[in-house]
Amino acid sequence: MSFHELQAAMDNGNAADILTVIDSTSGSPSPIGQMIIIQADGTVSGQLETLVMENILHIVQTTVWTKPVTISVEDGLGNTYRLFWDRMVKKFSAIVFGGGHISQPLVQILSLMGFEVTVIDDRPEFANTARFPGAYRVICQQFQLVVKELTVDNETAVIIVTRGHRYDMDCLRAVMGSDARYLGMIGSRKRIREIITLIKEEGAPADLETRLRAPIGLDLKAETPAEIALSIAAEVVSVFRNGSGRPLSEYKEAF
Repeated sequence: MSFHELQAAMDNGNAADILTVIDSTSGSPSPIGQMIIIQADGTVSGQLETLVMENILHIVQTTVWTKPVTISVEDGLGNTYRLFWDRMVKKFSAIVFGGGHISQPLVQILSLMGFEVTVIDDRPEFANTARFPGAYRVICQQFQLVVKELTVDNETAVIIVTRGHRYDMDCLRAVMGSDARYLGMIGSRKRIREIITLIKEEGAPADLETRLRAPIGLDLKAETPAEIALSIAAEVVSVFRNGSGRPLSEYKEAF
């Protein structure tokens, strides 16, 4: 597999395990530097001794991968191979419209969960890296204009938490036709109904009301900005992982 094919696999949301021989006691020709790439569908690129490959595949398939590690395998002839094992994974992304008090803890939580978070606000004092050190990107620009520069696909969570009714509507108009896996907007039920009614009159997608998670977040009876951020982040994870959002204690069957 070429690096171009590897990048294409990652762009399509597919993980790939990459193992590189960094040391070996085998003779000439030296295998040091050889790469083995294992795609999520089981496709393998690269080749070493048969037993070495079998041992590598067994380790990859039975080990919970949490970080890059060095592994050792043998070929049955007394030779040892040391390989550096890494993994390429396309990260989920989140776009947060609004740089207010809820956004600060929300970006921090999402970043800790591995999301590449983009924060957008049109006010320099709210859209800066000092305010959002965990963000992948912070953009200071008008909401509806910046969407044209962003990729919003099925690996994206869109979170609308701006400072006002007008800006919420601008953001919703800009993303309502996208393939975002999660689309949420803050606001009271009354306010949400008014916005949806108006946007429907403008020709919104037929499924907007069922796709839009508004009021945003899970019911935690949240009050503080941090608690509201937690409820939003929990709902995002629930959507991306197909969770129910119910307490685990309600399930009587074994996990």
